[in-house]
Amino acid sequence: MADLLAVTPGSTGGLRCPIGVGHDGSGVIAGCDRLSCLMDRLRALIDGAGFADERTAPLLRALMTGDRSGLDWQTVSAFRLSGASHLLALSGLHMGVIALFVRRVLMVLGNSRPAEIVRSVLLVGFCLTYTIACGASPSLVRAFLFILLGQIAALSPNRRSPLSDRLCIAATIQLAFDPLAIGSIAFQLSYLAMIGIVFIAPRLEAWYPSTRLSERIDPFRWIWKAASLAISCQLTTAPLVWLRFGNFPHYFLLTNLLAMPVCELLLPLAIMTLALGSPAFMVRATDYLSGLLLEILQIISGL
Repeated sequence: MADLLAVTPGSTGGLRCPIGVGHDGSGVIAGCDRLSCLMDRLRALIDGAGFADERTAPLLRALMTGDRSGLDWQTVSAFRLSGASHLLALSGLHMGVIALFVRRVLMVLGNSRPAEIVRSVLLVGFCLTYTIACGASPSLVRAFLFILLGQIAALSPNRRSPLSDRLCIAATIQLAFDPLAIGSIAFQLSYLAMIGIVFIAPRLEAWYPSTRLSERIDPFRWIWKAASLAISCQLTTAPLVWLRFGNFPHYFLLTNLLAMPVCELLLPLAIMTLALGSPAFMVRATDYLSGLLLEILQIISGL
């Protein structure tokens, strides 16, 4: 397990274990090659879905597999200048959206205790497979550990599991497997962002008075909640970003309020489109959301 969680991501974000001859000359296929083949098949599905907009397939490969090789320089520049580069780096956002979609699909199992256990095992197994197949970057490993700890807590209803505890436990486990990860900018930014989400965001959200009803129907409450998350993450990550890269995204709040919801809709829609054999109307809807996301980022990057 230590070796699996410490994999260094390649240029495409996936494992690249070649099919070749084993040390004993027996023609053994490397074990992780199957996961590599899964990602290759996913990329092939994306390319063969028949998207009309030539930018859609490269964007989905980047968002779903970490393969940014097909993105043109205008797209990469739009993400960078608008402060949305984190959307191109597989992270807790991508894992969270995908895991939520998978969990909802698994709700067909029912709500009995055995069903909950099976659902949790399947969800954790799926997320672990996805993490390893995508290269097990520090941010993805952190997201997987949060999901694992969350499922354990969900199956132990009599035990409290605050997010601060999960944050510390996840960091301890990750560094136990790979101590050198602490020097990774991805590890540092991932945990700094989570520190903001865990300790700052709830306090910012509390500034907007709400009731149980307003939590569901008040659009301004939703906007403030999204803004609180964006601000809290920037407060904890901005010093490191400035120190390491010498710049700061001026329109990060606008980007997160406009681009993030589109991305959160695009990912599950793309998954359903590919899973259902790329129906024409779903392909068009995916094309539309992809184009909308890129248009938003291009407008913001030009401000």
